[in-house]
Amino acid sequence: MLSLVAVGALLLTILFAGLPVAFSLGSTSALLIWLQDLPAGIIGHTLFSSLDSFVLLAVPLFILMSQILLEGKVGDGLFEAMNVWVRHLPGGLAIATILSCAFFAAITGSSAATAATVGLVALPALLERGYERRFVYGLIAAGGTLGILIPPSIPMILYGAVTEESVGRLFMAGVVPGLVLTGLFMAYAVWKSRRGGFRPMERASWEERWRVTRQNIWGIVLPLLILGGIYTGAFTPTEAAAVGLVYSLAVTLIVYRTLRLRDIPGVCLRSVGTSCMIAMIMAGALLFGKVMTLLEIPQALTHSVVAANLSPLAFILAMNVVMLLLGCVLETVSIILLTMPLVAPLLGLLGIDPIWYAVIVTVNMEMALITPPVGVNLYVISGISKEARMADIINGVLPFLLIMVVMLVIVVAFPQLSLWLPAAMKG
Repeated sequence: MLSLVAVGALLLTILFAGLPVAFSLGSTSALLIWLQDLPAGIIGHTLFSSLDSFVLLAVPLFILMSQILLEGKVGDGLFEAMNVWVRHLPGGLAIATILSCAFFAAITGSSAATAATVGLVALPALLERGYERRFVYGLIAAGGTLGILIPPSIPMILYGAVTEESVGRLFMAGVVPGLVLTGLFMAYAVWKSRRGGFRPMERASWEERWRVTRQNIWGIVLPLLILGGIYTGAFTPTEAAAVGLVYSLAVTLIVYRTLRLRDIPGVCLRSVGTSCMIAMIMAGALLFGKVMTLLEIPQALTHSVVAANLSPLAFILAMNVVMLLLGCVLETVSIILLTMPLVAPLLGLLGIDPIWYAVIVTVNMEMALITPPVGVNLYVISGISKEARMADIINGVLPFLLIMVVMLVIVVAFPQLSLWLPAAMKG
């Protein structure tokens, strides 16, 4: 019987050979099936059944909605609406950037889309007002990570699909921690702005505030529609994704008229690329998990944890270290799908609430998004600013990484921060 170390070594060898994650997982599974003389029929059955899920249908719907809002420039209006209310405060423009990221995160569920959308508008405005370049890069890259903590969250959907937890409750678990992290980012932005002497803008009149808010009210209402519907039990997360998709089409095509019907095929094609990438990783990861189960590796891991007499806190600390290391070399989808089939059985054994653990995982994944060398948001910032050097971007995100470490400690120390809202949820 192969050990977890041997299987892990085989997978890492294939990954570092340069094969994409989905194919690395699939080829490792196929090799193990051949070497251990397992039934080959599980390949076809698992690949097809892994994607036959009503819950997973929310992923392409949220991705398509995100692309529609990105192409329809709804983020531009959100930034303008946030800015007009807070621009006179110390660090007002930086606060508006974080608030815009939080609002756009509550619409799309995508970190990269949040960073790209808000960054395209906020980056030149911040630099024009004299904000330090490194701080601006870090602010936008870190603000974009709110896209996977504040619901809807694509990683939360995948976590729910693997662990069979309620995606609606997982979404609600991310709300309060997401708002706390948003507050921490804003507090740092104010402190940095005061130290840097960045000039606040002139106060907007009440007439201007209400005018700009009215112009962008359709985009502001969307997160309330999605989260309110899920919280009250009016619809499931998948139905919420469908409602949000129809709403975003109506807003961009009819109300704002920032999209035209002839733009829709291109939007759909760009969404299909991301959706297929996630689907392929999902299929490969679940096949890998099935093979691991047949080889009785999760059972052996469970016995090892029992023998080691690990406390829940010690286990969580160990997994945080593992996820931080994985975040340096893998992207978020791969980490969740690779680790959760092994970790899920241990949560019940140790008495760890899987909803709470999902928030811990997601905060770790936020850190992975801005951790070199494969942090996705680092490359998003590099893509939207031709003058951005990777060294400056990395230096800019370091203070925000420290803030996320503080947030991780808060989430671990105070489980009710994540659990009280799901407990109060209807339906």
